[in-house]
Amino acid sequence: MKRIVTIVMVALLARGAAGDEHPTLRGREAPSVTDLLRAERLAEQAQKRLGTSKKRGPGWVRGGSGWDAPGAGGPPASPPVIINMRSPKRPARTE
Repeated sequence: MKRIVTIVMVALLARGAAGDEHPTLRGREAPSVTDLLRAERLAEQAQKRLGTSKKRGPGWVRGGSGWDAPGAGGPPASPPVIINMRSPKRPARTE
């Protein structure tokens, strides 16, 4: 029983301490400067996330002319893959 009471008390203290970190406005109370600065910083972060990135130069274009010679082809063709399907030399053991 003592253990349960102790756990409940610790939980209530932790909840009260967590509530003190983020105070709420009561009635006609004005927000503090730190609250306003925090809100402004969060708004700027949200604006950065929602904004589009700046367009960069043309970059790599698929099927372009390549580095050295115009019209240079792609890499040489690789030989075809051959898969040999053989039956096992010995039949599988069955017990």
